[in-house]
Amino acid sequence: MKNFRKTFGAITRCAFVASTFVTSAIAETNPLKVFILAGDENMLEQAPIDGAAGSLATTVKENPRYAFLKDSKGEWIKRDDVVLYDVQPLHNNTKTMGRFLQVGDVSYGGKKVSNAIGADLMFGHVMGNHFDESVLLLRFAVREGKGSRSLGHDYRPPSGGGGPDLAGGWDVIHFNWGVWDTYYLDKATRKLDKTKGQPITPIDVYEKNLRELVKRLKKTGATLIWASTTPFHEDCTANFKDDAPRYNAVAKKIMDENGVIIDDLYSETLRQGFPKRADVHSVGTLAPKVTETILAALAARKSSTKPLPRVLLIGDSITGSYEQQVTAKLDGKAAVFKNPGNGEHTGTGLAKIEQWLDLKKYLLNGQEYLELVSGVNDALANLNRVVPDYQNQGYKLGGFVWFQGIKDIKSPSMAEQYEKNLASLIRDLRKDLKAPNLPFVVGAFGVREGPGMDPKLIKKVHDAQMAVGDVKKYPEFAGNVKSIDTTEYAHGAKSMNYNSNAEVFLEIGEALGKEMIALPAR
Repeated sequence: MKNFRKTFGAITRCAFVASTFVTSAIAETNPLKVFILAGDENMLEQAPIDGAAGSLATTVKENPRYAFLKDSKGEWIKRDDVVLYDVQPLHNNTKTMGRFLQVGDVSYGGKKVSNAIGADLMFGHVMGNHFDESVLLLRFAVREGKGSRSLGHDYRPPSGGGGPDLAGGWDVIHFNWGVWDTYYLDKATRKLDKTKGQPITPIDVYEKNLRELVKRLKKTGATLIWASTTPFHEDCTANFKDDAPRYNAVAKKIMDENGVIIDDLYSETLRQGFPKRADVHSVGTLAPKVTETILAALAARKSSTKPLPRVLLIGDSITGSYEQQVTAKLDGKAAVFKNPGNGEHTGTGLAKIEQWLDLKKYLLNGQEYLELVSGVNDALANLNRVVPDYQNQGYKLGGFVWFQGIKDIKSPSMAEQYEKNLASLIRDLRKDLKAPNLPFVVGAFGVREGPGMDPKLIKKVHDAQMAVGDVKKYPEFAGNVKSIDTTEYAHGAKSMNYNSNAEVFLEIGEALGKEMIALPAR
């Protein structure tokens, strides 16, 4: 077992790179071993650290197997050879650097979520103990409260059979840039600091970039809606309060000249009494205003795509925060899509606008599938931003873990198609991640019964997850796909999140890790 180091830089809410880490004394020469962990909220922290029966503290106290999670002083161990990085934009919307594997102290979207652990903890320890190289875990999942993500819809892979009708185009495009443009970056230290840095996009460059973007968007023939940049709290460490209205004034001039509708989210945020803290996401509830503006724009169009008009949301994490609500409010009235990942600044927009406007991608892929591929590829292309102590050693994809099923067991049609969709997911991810033999380990949903769950649908999804690991049924997956039945680790749990039992998630994480190691190296 390699040595652990106890160090973790502070994460600031108004910055996307603000962490400082101690540099390792031993230079890394071998490529990072990278493993992708994806699924629903059960891939995240579900089991409490402190508390009575079922908590991590009680489990470690009662089960000597997990005593190693604490050091001689009784403190939770942190290890510097395994890094966890969240690639889901709703969780790491400011792209904060990854953290060394540890118990607790997790941040989602600028809001601290502590006192819980997930399967990643033991999976990371198994990987870190096995490999001499440093390990990077890229995790993609949405926490409970934000809505479970299904394989049948959200993660739908391109070969799973998406919408075939490509006739028509975009009817409405609702877009914004500004928060990232106005971040002040100290180029020497690569830290965000409004007292020392310069804006990522100076206002004259912002005007130039935005004009080019509007020119390109107009070519789509869609009704364009500009969402003004939301206000900043005066205590934000990386943004000046006065910059939002300054940049909005430049944007308004461009929009007025081009006949673009303005959705004044700046004023709407203030009307609701926000921002209330030094967090760029302290904006109130913007979905009703966005929905109202989009519906008015659709009503004013002479013609729209049938049977449902198509709406594209382009933007940063502010857009991501209201995307789900807008989609729900427009259900049956419009088909809503969002650019994968974080729209970041106008420079990013210019670099990615063509792929963001590609209608075929949205129609043939689930939104979460697009976000997953985009997030993983972005992380791998920016390892110096993702990995503390990164020493340009490169990387090698080691495997993919799939642990999901909550939403699909609630839908007869999704449960029926689950096996087909999962096999397609494996094939398509290997293609899109350019890793044709990428090992896959599937954790089959292990809760057998409970409130709000149909045992027949649970069995349907569970059996489908186990089926892809059957070499007789899928000879193409022989030696590179393995399914494990988490039922034996569930200890009779009767809630979708395994009763939030720490021992369950430790056992599942360990089982997933051991099965990954058992698969041939690629």
